[in-house]
Amino acid sequence: MTNEKQAEENTPSSGLTDVSRRTLLGGTAAAAASTVFGNFTIFSRPAHAAEPLRVLCWPGYEEKDVIAEFEDLHKTKVEFKIYIGGEQMLQFFAQTPPGTFDAIISDAEYVQKLKAQSAIEAYKTEGFDELANYHPKFRDFAPTKGETDGTVYGIPTRFSFYGISYNTDEMSAEEATDWNSLLDPKYAGKIGIFDWYLPNLGNASLAINPGNQTPYVIDDAQLAQVKEFLIKLRPQVGMFGSSNQPIAQAMLAGDIFASPTGDLDIDLKLAGYDNFSSTIPKQGGIRWQEVACVCSASKNKDLAMEWVKYMTSPKVQSKLVYTKAFKARGPNMKIVDYWDDDQKKLLSYVPDPENPGKMLVETLIDRSMPRGLPTNQPEQAWIDIFNEFKTA
Repeated sequence: MTNEKQAEENTPSSGLTDVSRRTLLGGTAAAAASTVFGNFTIFSRPAHAAEPLRVLCWPGYEEKDVIAEFEDLHKTKVEFKIYIGGEQMLQFFAQTPPGTFDAIISDAEYVQKLKAQSAIEAYKTEGFDELANYHPKFRDFAPTKGETDGTVYGIPTRFSFYGISYNTDEMSAEEATDWNSLLDPKYAGKIGIFDWYLPNLGNASLAINPGNQTPYVIDDAQLAQVKEFLIKLRPQVGMFGSSNQPIAQAMLAGDIFASPTGDLDIDLKLAGYDNFSSTIPKQGGIRWQEVACVCSASKNKDLAMEWVKYMTSPKVQSKLVYTKAFKARGPNMKIVDYWDDDQKKLLSYVPDPENPGKMLVETLIDRSMPRGLPTNQPEQAWIDIFNEFKTA
C-alpha cells in the first residue's frame, strides 16, 4: 500500500469523504428498497434479458426514474454496485474478477487511474448526437480525451461546484465573488471547511493564480503560495466537516457564515431556508464531474455503449441530477426542457442578468475548472500541506 493510499484511507482527508457532495440534510444516499444479487445491490425492474448490464457507480444512477426507460427499451435489467468515493471505487473494481462490470461512473480525475490499470477503454463519440447540446467545456473535455481524434475514455453525465456557499445575512454577494474575502478578520472562526485536500488546494491554487485553467498543474513555488494562502485562512476556520451535512447545520445555527463548499444552499433552500446562496469567485473555482466509462473486459460492450448514450439524454439527466440521493447539475443544456421554474431557479438554469444570452449555470461553468490530481508533485505532498493547514 502506498503512502498516498494510506493517507487517503486513514485520515479524514480521504477521497472517501467525497460523499459530502451527495449528502442531503434529511438522510443518506442509500436507496431504501433493494435486493442482493451476489456482490451487487440491484435496483431494477423485472426484465427478460439473459445477461444484465452491470454498472459500478455513485448513488442516483440506480433510482427507478433514471433507469426504468433504459430497461424497458432494451428488455434488460441493470445491476448496480454503489460506491462512495474514488478510492472505494478502485477498491471495489480491484476485488472483482475481470469482466464483472460493464460500465463505470467515475469522477473525471480518477479516469487516469482506471486507464493505468487498463480497466477502461476509449470509445468513439460518433453517433452521440446529444453532445451537440452539451456545454462546450463538457463537449471537448480534456480529462477524458482518447489518444486518437474522436475518442474518449468517458463522457460527462453529472457535475457541480466547489464555490463559496454563504449566509446572505452575513456575507454580501460581492464579497462572495472574491476568495480573499474569506481572509477578512470579521469572519474569524466563521468559515467551515470540507475535510478533503483536493477541492481545497485546488481553490487555493486559483486564489493565488486567478483563471488558471489547470490549477492542479503547478510548480513547487506556486504550491508554496497555495500553502501560504491556506495558513492565512486557518484563523478563519471554525470547523472541518466530513460531509456537507455538519457544515450546513452549522450555517443554520449561525456558527458558520460561509464555506468553500459550493451548493450548500441547494439543500438549505429545499429545507425552506432562503437566506443562503453560492457562487464561483471571480478568480475561478473547482468543478467536479462524473463520466460514463466502458470496461475493457466487458462481454456486453454494445449494451454498455447504449447505456452511455442513454445517459447523455437531457430527459435522463433531468432525472439523474434531481434524485433522492442528492441534487446536482447536468452538462446537456437542453435539460431545462424537462424542469419546472422552481427546479431551473434552484440549479441556476436561469438567465444571467450580467451576461445577456447566457444562463447563470453557463457563467459558473465558464468560471470553473475541473477537479484533478496533482501533476507535478506526488499526492502525498498535497495531503501533507492540507494536514498541516488543519493542525496549524
